[in-house]
Amino acid sequence: MAHKTWFDREIHAELLRLSVPTIISTLAVPLLGIVDTAVLGRLPDVAHVGAAAAANTILSSIFWIFGFLRMGTTALVAQAVGQRDEPMAARLLFQALSIGGVLGLLLLALQGAIGWAGFLLIGASPEVTGLAKQYFSIRIYEAPVYLMSLGAMGYLRGRGDAITPMTVTIAINLINIAGDLLLVPGWWGLPSLGVRGAAWASLAAQWAGGVALAAAVWPKVRPRFDPTWVRRWRELPWMRFLRVQRDLLIRTILLVVTLGALTALAARLNAPSELAAHAILLQLWSLVSYGVDGFAYATETTVGMWLGRGDAAKARASAQAALLWGVGIATLLAVAYVAGVDSIARFFTTNVEVQRIIRELVVVIAVSQPINALAYIFDGILIGATDTHYLCRAMLLSSVVFFAVVATGWFLWDLSLSLIWWSAVAFMAMRALTLGVRFRSAAWSAEYLRLHRSH
Repeated sequence: MAHKTWFDREIHAELLRLSVPTIISTLAVPLLGIVDTAVLGRLPDVAHVGAAAAANTILSSIFWIFGFLRMGTTALVAQAVGQRDEPMAARLLFQALSIGGVLGLLLLALQGAIGWAGFLLIGASPEVTGLAKQYFSIRIYEAPVYLMSLGAMGYLRGRGDAITPMTVTIAINLINIAGDLLLVPGWWGLPSLGVRGAAWASLAAQWAGGVALAAAVWPKVRPRFDPTWVRRWRELPWMRFLRVQRDLLIRTILLVVTLGALTALAARLNAPSELAAHAILLQLWSLVSYGVDGFAYATETTVGMWLGRGDAAKARASAQAALLWGVGIATLLAVAYVAGVDSIARFFTTNVEVQRIIRELVVVIAVSQPINALAYIFDGILIGATDTHYLCRAMLLSSVVFFAVVATGWFLWDLSLSLIWWSAVAFMAMRALTLGVRFRSAAWSAEYLRLHRSH
């Protein structure tokens, strides 16, 4: 088969079919955080914004650690679908749901220890920590349904269904936003719950979304579901499933520790205005990053499907198309950030000092966007190929670079919010470099073909 070019129309059409709904879904995540931040930012006490940021750092870190359930399931199901093995795809969903449910219950059992360690590491002021603990103690009960939903989302995306995850995600966020507007400031005669109101809104939305997702997935799986899997779960072929998930777990832990260090370091500046500005900068960073990450999610599916069919050329062409779209969009949005920084700062907060800090550091956020796009999409390509062992090593090196830059800058100039954010740029640049080197070779697709032949 002829080598597909960067501009093959068939490849781009398939990529966009999956990417556009996925982008909408992924954008909903930071948009929800933006609403949370904006609503809390209008309360008289700015500590509510910092508290939500601190607690969300812990919760996001926990939930991101288990993001391997979605990523690994997407890639493995896509490969099974490419091989036209529907029973295998259904079994992979069962395995993902089983692990997600058990891990979710384990998180509930360990919530006291997790909260204690998390707030100790963040080290925010007593006022911020007190509010953050209230938020955490409510939202932790999202864990079981959230982790099981990751497996269901991975199954749907692996099958090339991007519409259902988008619809469910939008519904979750609409419920959450409505809850924020009602419970945080206390509209329509309801009490003003502040940061606790934002937590209750999130909890209700996540459980409603889990029910909706189960209703959407079950009809697709029921004809291929084998009840004996429940009784004979130990006899299921777990080795490759767990190997891929293990590699992604280690990779994700490294990512979460590094990104979590951003807020932990910002909190240790002991400046409420800088922590509030940091929370807003995180939302700006995530807005574009999550949007571009939609192409990475799409490549997990397209690369996995094409490799499952034995067509490495189309897998590479799909990856190239994603790189064009992702980097192009990230560059345009980076320019928009710089041009509209004054309006952006005023939207998020009325605090003059916080606005000033945002104006000073927006260039860092803008510079990072094309770099982030490369890192995310290369990441999705290698996940789709289940080249997960290399991902672990690349992430380890990138994390070492981040902490080395922070330590060096801290020693030479003292810790600052500017240093923290430029260190994040160095981290993402190393990710893009190491994964880009792998993509230029044929090793990422050869790894899948080797494992598939041995399997």
